[in-house]
Amino acid sequence: PAAGLSSTTGKILAVSGIPCVVRYGVIPGGDSATMGDAMARTITAFEERHLEGAARLLAARHARDRARAPTGARLGEPALPSAFEASEAVRPMLERPLHEQESAGVVALRDGEPVGFLLASAILPSPRHYLGHFFPPRSMYVPYQAHALAPDEDASLYRELYGALAEGWVRRGFFNHAINVPHGDAEAREAWHSLGFGRQLTYALREVAHPVAGAGQPSGLSIHRAGPEEIEVVAALNDALWEHHTRPPTFVPDPREAAASWRELSLELLADPANAHFIAYRDGEPLGMNTFTTKDFASPLQAPEACVYLFQGVVYPHERGGGVGRALLAHSMGWAQEQGYRWCALHFYAANLSAAAFWLGNGFRPLEHRLHRHIDERIVWAGA
Repeated sequence: PAAGLSSTTGKILAVSGIPCVVRYGVIPGGDSATMGDAMARTITAFEERHLEGAARLLAARHARDRARAPTGARLGEPALPSAFEASEAVRPMLERPLHEQESAGVVALRDGEPVGFLLASAILPSPRHYLGHFFPPRSMYVPYQAHALAPDEDASLYRELYGALAEGWVRRGFFNHAINVPHGDAEAREAWHSLGFGRQLTYALREVAHPVAGAGQPSGLSIHRAGPEEIEVVAALNDALWEHHTRPPTFVPDPREAAASWRELSLELLADPANAHFIAYRDGEPLGMNTFTTKDFASPLQAPEACVYLFQGVVYPHERGGGVGRALLAHSMGWAQEQGYRWCALHFYAANLSAAAFWLGNGFRPLEHRLHRHIDERIVWAGA
């Protein structure tokens, strides 16, 4: 795929069926040295022949990201897996998008060698599926493992790569664009912020053995592990979590058409003993819950060995601030340690003020951010 992109500046062609604009890089506001450097590059469609060079770039980027990631307090080693510092380990992650429908990619070449690349896939969730809560309709998404630059390239190259893809996305009616970037790469984050991308989700990590400061057992509170027979309690707490997400300043929609999909997912998770659900009660009334899953919601590059994913963390509004959340987290981390886990990961919405304060205040450290940009649809009829 993606074989029909020529090197003619500004000519609109097809990348895996999605039109794309090829650009030679002149960076607005850049100095003459930066501009000259950009002019020495070409940007073209990502093809199979670019895989090996791109894999080397991604493996090298992972080594840099790994050096910047949190380390274990007891052993001092980086949290992220070392295996992906080898290009042969990451190459399969780049091969898959080449064969996906509605995928697109570009690569920057210098003297014929890849110095940067960007791969994206279309996300077309059904409004009846729970994934529709996390992705707006008709999104183009660049996963964490689908981009990299050579270490000596300026991060502004990301601006050019995006420009080479984005026009085609908009022409196809894909107005929501998202990319996952490392927390530790400030220059890359700034390049995407300069394009109008804002932080949407944060992926964070904590050591399981790290104590939960201030955790106690509030009066009358009991915490136990739930089973499938408590599906109504789990569903109600999940509804409360999403109702909280709809409030300012988070403003995340909660399409009710997906309620059956959420219930089906909860039953699936409850049926597997590996997916623990802990619910806090007082006098028989549920107050909050933590749920865990073995499902893969993160890039393999960001998944430490012996890591468990905290999927849902919620406390009913009238109980927040009373210690229920910390008690649940401490109980959950005790279980995780007993199971042999060393790390716990989760996502939270960046605009969810209470969640950001709670998770970051209780040992979680950011690893990755999903950045999002919405294009004004009027560009279709009020553009060039």
